[in-house]
Amino acid sequence: MSFSTKIQNYTNSVSGENVTDSLKRGVDYVLGMVNNANPDMLRLFACEFNLNTSDGEKIKWEDIYKLTYLIDVKSGPRFCRPVTDRMASDLTDTASIYYALDDDPCYYLDSQGYLTIKPAPTSGKGYLYGVVNASGRTIDDTNEKISVTDIPSHSSNFNKEHTFTADEHFPSIFKELVVLHASELILTERLADFRTSIPAGLDNEWSDALAKAKKLFDDGANIQGDNAGASMSVQYWLSDEDEDMSGATIQAISSELGRADRYQTKFKADLEKLATDYQWTQQQLQLITQKKGEFIQVNIKMGPQGSPEQESKI
Repeated sequence: MSFSTKIQNYTNSVSGENVTDSLKRGVDYVLGMVNNANPDMLRLFACEFNLNTSDGEKIKWEDIYKLTYLIDVKSGPRFCRPVTDRMASDLTDTASIYYALDDDPCYYLDSQGYLTIKPAPTSGKGYLYGVVNASGRTIDDTNEKISVTDIPSHSSNFNKEHTFTADEHFPSIFKELVVLHASELILTERLADFRTSIPAGLDNEWSDALAKAKKLFDDGANIQGDNAGASMSVQYWLSDEDEDMSGATIQAISSELGRADRYQTKFKADLEKLATDYQWTQQQLQLITQKKGEFIQVNIKMGPQGSPEQESKI
């Protein structure tokens, strides 16, 4: 079953909907929810990136690797200790007690969010562990995969190639929450569209039919058309005591009133359908909100019980 099919089960239809965009927003929603509710679980989504360089200065980790969250930094076999950027000068000061050593490497994020590792890692021995956001992922709707996209060569301050083999790094259990959020987005947008779908009133055909019926009765001179004139009205023929023409004109009036009634019936049916669809959409949104809350409580706040997804991929 595809993501689209599952979304359609909640929304009734995905025709004309931007499913891919909704799924990507669903991915970022899941990552944000995990970070807020149980940040330790972010490791389930983390990837390893080899810096492939000996330059550990001002690494644009968010842009290069499409990361939303930085989990760990490693230099050689050792994980780096995070410190504040106010200690930057101390890390390279041999007289400082905070001098960074090979067996106790450190890293910090500067005021722009760029990463620096001290001492700089040996070429090919620096590693980042982080969570790739939706912009760095490819969503395979048919096969229900949310893979990390290969990162191409790039131009950066250290001008090296950084690649990553495509893999999901997205536990299967959380795909349900992606689908739920994507469905919620589609239904919410659809709910907003109902306002523009509601007709302002009965259409011009209805108004025209009533206006013509009235003119046929007592205002033939303004009925428009080639034969406009006082003789077009019922009142004229009644005054002329022409029963045949009176009857024929009254039949024309009945026809116009029937036309107005048909449009009025259709207008009422359209409104009733809109009301039914609106109510159904609201109910589906309530259902999805409830299911999302239950999923978050059980699988994020409490953690997936006994699930192999608990193991870190780092």
